[in-house]
Amino acid sequence: MGIKETFSVFGYGIKEAVSKRATYPYPDKPLPIQKRSRGILSLDLNDCIGCELCFKICPSDAIRMQKVDFKEAGFHTNARSEAPAIDFNKCIFCGLCSEICPPKVLHHTHKYDISTDKRKELVYTPFQLRDVYENLVKPYEDEYDIIKFQKASQPQSKNEGTEVPQNKAPNDNKTSENKTTVVSKKPVDSNVNNPVKQETKDDKK
Repeated sequence: MGIKETFSVFGYGIKEAVSKRATYPYPDKPLPIQKRSRGILSLDLNDCIGCELCFKICPSDAIRMQKVDFKEAGFHTNARSEAPAIDFNKCIFCGLCSEICPPKVLHHTHKYDISTDKRKELVYTPFQLRDVYENLVKPYEDEYDIIKFQKASQPQSKNEGTEVPQNKAPNDNKTSENKTTVVSKKPVDSNVNNPVKQETKDDKK
């Protein structure tokens, strides 16, 4: 080993000794995460409609539709009384199920540590997913941009759907009324112009 190499090795050692630690004190201190990070999924069970789109789009076959009691689940509209159950042994946290969900009831939480000694404990029923939503998502709605978008978009879509035809209808009526008045005034204009001309002539006299 040459002199340059030895000095470079000592320089690297001194640099690393002065700089901050590369490791993190986990699990004593949780790792910082971003707002749009995809942790364990949660389910707003009351608004689930049982459409099965999350089950059909799951690339890892981690979602199964499970029959649940309508009253116990608190469904608003769910003809099949079905809700997704998720096997986190297979889940790859891709987010496709939450993106395709029409009522936006599937949400990724910020919880990433779900390790356990038993595989069965990683299979979450719809009610367990609801508990995750009630404990980790609902109390901290401001931290989840997806829920903000959901609450802001649903009323707007309803208002836009009702307002557009209402605004268009009177405009169409106005245009149709204008058209009819213009057509009806054409024969009348010839009769009306004569008295106007006579009045102007009388005024000049």
